[in-house]
Amino acid sequence: MVIKETLRIHSTSSMGLPREVPANGAQVHGRFFPAGSVLSVPAYTIHHSKEIWGADADEYKPERWTKENLTDRQKNAFIPFSYGPRACVGRNVAEMELALTVATVFRRYEFKLYQYDLLTREG
Repeated sequence: MVIKETLRIHSTSSMGLPREVPANGAQVHGRFFPAGSVLSVPAYTIHHSKEIWGADADEYKPERWTKENLTDRQKNAFIPFSYGPRACVGRNVAEMELALTVATVFRRYEFKLYQYDLLTREG
């Protein structure tokens, strides 16, 4: 839950990865985009959407990842490694390394917090 919430708040690729619309154009959520248009899915914007995550979307709340709290819409909106056929091919390895690294670091060391706010923005 901690890792997922951290990836939601501080996405690895916040701007989204640009994709060019193919020759025949594309219909996306009821809107037509002509061929050659460049679209992307901005993870930061989706991960901070109050419509999807609630009024507390900007707050760090790992408990939002419990089965009782997580909606299908939130599951589909969680895209820290992008989405679709061109998503990060190393996602599974990255998730395993994240879990191993976080567990190892917190088992070995004690921490003192010197900065209470870590500011992140789109772009």
